[in-house]
Amino acid sequence: MKKRRLSQRELSRLSGVAQGLISEVINQKREPSQKFVTAVAAALGEPPEKLLRIADILPPADEDDTLQELIELARNMSPEDRKAVLEFARFKFRKSD
Repeated sequence: MKKRRLSQRELSRLSGVAQGLISEVINQKREPSQKFVTAVAAALGEPPEKLLRIADILPPADEDDTLQELIELARNMSPEDRKAVLEFARFKFRKSD
């Protein structure tokens, strides 16, 4: 939220989650439910796993953040766009040899 400069009220509006619940989760007075994490993640445009890792609910991922972001972006691309990105990645890999 801080990184995106969102208030709790604005996050509530974007996510459909009550502002009071957001406050309780942020202040560690209540554990976030799966529905909460999914709604907030969607409002922030982030994968739910990322929020769970930031909150130390899930252990750190083995891959670095850049790789995780690439994977998440690829999941949301059309098959044609995925193929284009893969071709570019192969080009960059061969170029670095």
